Amino acid sequence: MRSLPILIFFVLLGHLSIARNKKVSDVLSMDGFVKNLGIFSFGNERSELRGTDLIHQRLNLKITAGKGFCLAASLRSRMFISEQQKLNPEFGRMLSKDPGPIDLSFTLLDKSPVLIHTMIDRLYIDWQNKQWNIRMGRQRLNWGISLAWNPNDIFNTYNFLDFDYEERPGTDALKLQYNITAFSNLEVAWAPAWEKNRQTGAVKFAFNRKGYDFQLIAGNYHSDVYLGFGWAGSIKEAGFKGELACFQSWQLSGYIGTVLSGSIMADYAFKKGWYLAASFLFNNKAPDRLYSSSQLFAYSLSPKQLMPARYNIMFQLMKELSPASSASLALVYSARINLLIINPAFTYRINNSWEIDFILQSFLADQPNGSWNEMGNSLSFRTRWSFAR
Repeated sequence: MRSLPILIFFVLLGHLSIARNKKVSDVLSMDGFVKNLGIFSFGNERSELRGTDLIHQRLNLKITAGKGFCLAASLRSRMFISEQQKLNPEFGRMLSKDPGPIDLSFTLLDKSPVLIHTMIDRLYIDWQNKQWNIRMGRQRLNWGISLAWNPNDIFNTYNFLDFDYEERPGTDALKLQYNITAFSNLEVAWAPAWEKNRQTGAVKFAFNRKGYDFQLIAGNYHSDVYLGFGWAGSIKEAGFKGELACFQSWQLSGYIGTVLSGSIMADYAFKKGWYLAASFLFNNKAPDRLYSSSQLFAYSLSPKQLMPARYNIMFQLMKELSPASSASLALVYSARINLLIINPAFTYRINNSWEIDFILQSFLADQPNGSWNEMGNSLSFRTRWSFAR
């Protein structure tokens, strides 16, 4: 399966030869970025201070071959310089695991304190006309509606705490979409897997009624029967969105349980650049246990379990300070485990190519004696250079 990128490369060359009478710039588009992320992690004790430098590069290629066809590929490469391998010798092996049936993940160097990993997280062929769209390969199937928690996003769940992966993960899948009208469509998607109980397939019907966008989803998620419902609209000038999901688990012995997950979100854009959002997440089968802040990052996320707590609430406040700068604050509270996440950030855009960010993530837990205990903190400074041609 590792020979697939070579095969795709020759297919891309073939499409370029078909379009040889055109300028390369008319056929091939390319963009990406290079980021340097410095992360300082610390706790209550000075001895817990750890530093990580992450160099993150992304390259996006797209070839438009005519007659509605295009080919796209994206390469994500990262170099970690830290003591992470000493603390977790399995870090490199875990990073190189590819969740899809086709292995497109490669660890090029794993020798402390340096680890270099690269992954092709987009690689697909796409065809579309006025009514049909067919896409096959590694792609982003974005069925989520809410800002942070998406029980409807059954194909490629993402962790909202991973702020350095804005593109979000992809999945190896086949997608067919039929546009019924300008405001309704039918979409069928299937993500295969070597193990039968790891496959996902579903049908989504999207439509608009009285100013609201709705979606109905039915299918299977791994070994579960899945039903989903989502909406997006507004109440007066405030946005109102939500997602509901039901996972019905079965085995040879019969029914073994039902997982219900739902998120609701409201947001409002004020004058003078202020933006406020509030989100709520419920899951009836969440374990209500958290042992460390690292569990939130290593947490095996799935649409069945987006947080380790049954009840979660998030508030987000953003302000555009100037045309070149903005600040934000996110607060997450998880009841029962009494977890509080504080996440302020500041962004400054030097020009169209350069940008700098400061991000703080603090994790606090309420102790039985009523005091707050620091579970961990991380302060990040990021510079980003973007390019396109």
